[in-house]
Amino acid sequence: MNLIKFSFSIIFYFVIILVYTSTAQDTHYWNITYGTRATLLGGAVIGSVSDLSATYYNPGAVALFEEPKLILSARIYEYSQINAKEKIGKGEPVSFSAIRPSPSFIAFALKFKWLGEDQLAFSILTRQSLNAEFITRTIETTDILPDSPDEEDFTGGVSFDQDFDEIWTGLTYAHKLSPKIGIGVSPYLAYRGQDRTNQTIIQILKSDGGIVSLTDIRSFKYKNYRLLAKLGIGINLNPLTLGATLTSPSANLAGTGSSGSHFFLTGLDLTNDGEVDNQFISDYQEDIPSKYNSSWAVGFGGSYGFKKLRIHLSGEWFDAVQKFNALATRDFIAQSSGDTISNRLTHEAQSVFNFGVGLDFRQGKRTQFSVGFVTDFSSAVPGSETNLTRTSWDIYHLSGGASFTIGNSEMTIGLAYSFGNEIVSTDISLPDFKNNDNPIGTESDIEFAYSRIKFLFGFNF
Repeated sequence: MNLIKFSFSIIFYFVIILVYTSTAQDTHYWNITYGTRATLLGGAVIGSVSDLSATYYNPGAVALFEEPKLILSARIYEYSQINAKEKIGKGEPVSFSAIRPSPSFIAFALKFKWLGEDQLAFSILTRQSLNAEFITRTIETTDILPDSPDEEDFTGGVSFDQDFDEIWTGLTYAHKLSPKIGIGVSPYLAYRGQDRTNQTIIQILKSDGGIVSLTDIRSFKYKNYRLLAKLGIGINLNPLTLGATLTSPSANLAGTGSSGSHFFLTGLDLTNDGEVDNQFISDYQEDIPSKYNSSWAVGFGGSYGFKKLRIHLSGEWFDAVQKFNALATRDFIAQSSGDTISNRLTHEAQSVFNFGVGLDFRQGKRTQFSVGFVTDFSSAVPGSETNLTRTSWDIYHLSGGASFTIGNSEMTIGLAYSFGNEIVSTDISLPDFKNNDNPIGTESDIEFAYSRIKFLFGFNF
């Protein structure tokens, strides 16, 4: 038992950081912005979007565009960092950072004579994307077994690999009810694919030549296709603009996945009865039907323009998602003990309301400066035992930059800074399958601080 506690104390921070870094925004709805102008304003453009990012933010506003422009969000790079520090104890602060391209977005108008004044546009956007790989090892000689008189050779390691993307592909149709009011709908085909593997290996050579070995491998892989739609209305009462949207829950179309769970432990007396308690638990299931449920969402916003200044306000409410099985695996029997083991991949979400404010300041005819602030509250359910997502911190986004008109095009540069923190009570444990009421492991409170900087350089044509 002391072996497990010690080994986890060595790789303690690494396990926590890789889990939370790799899923750093998996419970947030306003973490990704689309289009250059919306990015500068933090996405607070539901009632004031002025380019083809409206295919996502408010399909109704597309009807009011005289000449929709192609949006190619040029590469947006982001630098993310996680800092973690144990609240109780002598652990040193640990940090993790990474630089990567930000998720992409592209949209363009489709022109047909039969449309008349109606508008049709195609868009592809990355709704979520997380790709991470982490490996760490520890090798040393130390005295960790009280029943062994001398020091032991210890080695332990953890590896983590995740590849996760959710892509929405949509076709927006918008109709002008009057010169000042437009309505529209964006049906989306959503693809969600996620692979994740966690592996822990611990080995110890005792002074008498005996060996203790632990291998714990958990993995899942799935893909899912579903349909959803976003409806919107846009109103232009210059200098006042207004807008509202309604996003439907998704309807699952198809999807399959696989799940593996392998736990092997040898050479350790778990029950202190003088006998070695070997554990052998292995299961792999494939061709499992997959499912992913999303919620209703209602958004609203507006803007008001003064001589050189325009104020933008937006808010969006997301309904709760009841607990469901993303992969409905079958219970299985542990080979060594005969116990029934459940290894389901589940998810649920609480309702969330996010809001934001943005400011545009025009300098001359060709230059405009913009700033924005939005909230990004976590949809994680407190105390939930779901295992598809992990984070529960709230994030706040600050953004700003400038747009320059060059001929018929617009160039945009800007920065966005995001931050959040939380205290997590962690229980890093390995279940004692023989005595289910007595898990083996250690508990601690970890304070996490998350930050991200995004640099934007893009064009509208």
